[in-house]
Amino acid sequence: MTYGTYLRLDITVHDGWRAVVRAAAKKLTPEARRDPAMREGRHRFYRQMLEHHREAQEIVSYRRL
Repeated sequence: MTYGTYLRLDITVHDGWRAVVRAAAKKLTPEARRDPAMREGRHRFYRQMLEHHREAQEIVSYRRL
């Protein structure tokens, strides 16, 4: 489920972690970004996006060897 979301972030593998978090935040509704009760879920979502990004970077670095 979340890998498909990662693919729709419209970022490249060469982008940094801040670009990933910014793009992921744009995918959330304004209410989800503001609601303190959803903080844990937001952080979990950002961590998942960062993990997918790290895995994509590893694949690219492996293929370039």
